[in-house]
Amino acid sequence: MNKPTNKETYILDDSIAFELMDLLKAKARHFIKLNEYVYRLFDGQSVVTFTTLENDIQVEMIKG
Repeated sequence: MNKPTNKETYILDDSIAFELMDLLKAKARHFIKLNEYVYRLFDGQSVVTFTTLENDIQVEMIKG
């Protein structure tokens, strides 16, 4: 039986998003740079994707 996933999406200012990324990198098992605009962190229970937009950064967190 599959567990329901919990997905949250935020649009953040660059400086706040990079500060959040640094905090999450400390506990992440994997930090993957998909391309120059997209970074993904995985800690075993959740996936956080940072996507660079024109003036902001979209942060998408999926908890499973």
